Amino acid sequence: MLDLLLVVPPQVASRLEDLRVKLEKEGYSNISYVVVNHQGISSRLKYVHLKNKVSEHIPVYQQEENQPDVWTLLNGNKDDFLIYDRCGRLVYHLGLPYSFLTFTYVEDSIKTVYCEDKCGNCSLKTLEDEDFCKNVSLATKEKTAEASQRHHHPHHHPHHHPHHGHQLHENAHLSESPKPDAPDTPENPPPSGLHHHHHRHKGHQRQGHSDNCDTPVGSESLQLSLPQKKL
Repeated sequence: MLDLLLVVPPQVASRLEDLRVKLEKEGYSNISYVVVNHQGISSRLKYVHLKNKVSEHIPVYQQEENQPDVWTLLNGNKDDFLIYDRCGRLVYHLGLPYSFLTFTYVEDSIKTVYCEDKCGNCSLKTLEDEDFCKNVSLATKEKTAEASQRHHHPHHHPHHHPHHGHQLHENAHLSESPKPDAPDTPENPPPSGLHHHHHRHKGHQRQGHSDNCDTPVGSESLQLSLPQKKL
């Protein structure tokens, strides 16, 4: 069975382990991460240091100087996250600033790919995955319902300036929308500024799409998860 696969830039290696552990504790299992180091001499010299930043659960792929550059083959840049579903289809392609792990975009995208069929049905999704995702969806709906109840039954406030208070609430909602706290469900739409892409153009922000999913470019992307370059 093929896991979810994340192709990850080396800059985030130290934070990636924390994210892996967090997701595993929440029940998101069978996710493969691979850090793809760059081809330059300075990057190759830092390979051992980079490998020490992650656990044995996250392989580090060191490109050879004379091989085709993986990031170029995948139409990616050095700071990008590429997230593939269980059937090997590229669902999300996150570039800066959305690839910063200090934000929740990467985590939310992983959870979305894990539970939602953004690229259509995948026969490799197990019954255990289905049950887990149903529980996640139910918990999300319950949280949304609780939040809605709190919104409709607020504490008593003075009656003066009612429109001003309403405007403040709208502004607060707008300011929170770019950083969702839950996967990309109907109750939690994708953050503004992240666009579904049909074609990637140089200089444009890249974001995974659901209506025109990419298959991996060549075979390199999925082979990275194998231990062939775990030196």
